Amino acid sequence: MIYLIQGQEEYFIRQKIAELADPSKGEVVRFNGNDKNWSIEEMLEACDGNSLFSEHTTVLVDQPFFLLRKTDDKYLEGLYRYLEKPLYETDLIFYTYENNFNSKLKAYKKVAENAQVLTLNSYDFKNFAPYARQQISEAQISISPDAISRLISVCYRNATLFHQNLEILKLYPGRIDADLIDKICTPSHDGDSFDMVNALTAGDVSKAISFFRKVNEHSDSIVPSIHQLASQLRFLYFVSWLQSQGKSRNEILEITKVKDYRLKMAMQTLTKIRREQIMELLAKLSDLDVKLKSDSSIPEDMRFELFIMELVRKGIHEVD
Repeated sequence: MIYLIQGQEEYFIRQKIAELADPSKGEVVRFNGNDKNWSIEEMLEACDGNSLFSEHTTVLVDQPFFLLRKTDDKYLEGLYRYLEKPLYETDLIFYTYENNFNSKLKAYKKVAENAQVLTLNSYDFKNFAPYARQQISEAQISISPDAISRLISVCYRNATLFHQNLEILKLYPGRIDADLIDKICTPSHDGDSFDMVNALTAGDVSKAISFFRKVNEHSDSIVPSIHQLASQLRFLYFVSWLQSQGKSRNEILEITKVKDYRLKMAMQTLTKIRREQIMELLAKLSDLDVKLKSDSSIPEDMRFELFIMELVRKGIHEVD
C-alpha cells in the first residue's frame, strides 16, 4: 500500500505514522528528505520486499524532495513504475509535518493517483473543545473547570501544542488553576496574532478588533489572548534582532526551532513594524494586563477593544 500523509496537525500525523509503522508488524526503513545522502533508487530497493528480518516492510519517507520541488522525470521513472505496481508486502509512506507538499507537481499528482491520501488537519474549535476535555479527563490530573477552559483557549485548536502542555501539567503535583495555565503553558501561535499586529500598525481598528474577537471567541477571559499576542511580539523582536546580526533565514530557523511558515509570517510582519514599536506594544500590553487583574469595573473584552481604538487613534508611541 502507498500512503501520502499531509496536513496542518503534526500530532495527528505522528499518531497515524505510529499506527502504520508499528515495528512489531515488520521492518521499518526511514528516509529523511533533508538528508542528501539517499536516492530514489535506494528508497525503491527498500521497497523490494526482500527484507531479511520480516515478511512485511514499511518504508517511511519524510519530506521527499520530489513532492516539494520540480524534479527531472528521468530521475522519477523508477518511482512511476513502482506506483503502478506496488508490492503487497510493502507499505510506502510519504509524509510531511510542514504541510508543504506541492500539489501542482507531476510527481505529486502521480503519487496521489496511486496512494491513499490522508489530510490530517486541526479540529475546528467546536470539536476541539470536547476532544481536549476528553484527553484531560483521561490524563487524570487535578485541575479546576476554569483551568480547563483556559487551557483549551490557550491552545486554540492546536492538538500538538495541547498535548505538549498536557504533558507538562501531568508533572505538576498540586491542584491546577487558571493562573498556573497562564504561567507555565505555551500559548498557540496562530496566524491571527500576526494579523492583529499588522492591523494595529496599519491603523485599521475594525480589522484589529475583528481578529481579536476571532481569537477570543470561545474563551471566558481575554488574558490568554493578551499573552498570546505578547508572545508573538517577543518572537518578532527576537527575529528582528537576529536579522540585524546578519543571520540568514536558515540560521534563524535553526536558532528559533520554529516551522518555516511561522518564520515566513514573522518576516512579512517585520516589514511593517519596527523593533521600537514592538517594545512599545509589549509595554502597553503589560500595563493592560495589570489593569485587567486589578480593575474589574469594565468588562475585559470591552477594555481591550477600547485599548485597540485608543492605540490606533493616538499611534503606537503615544498611548498612555
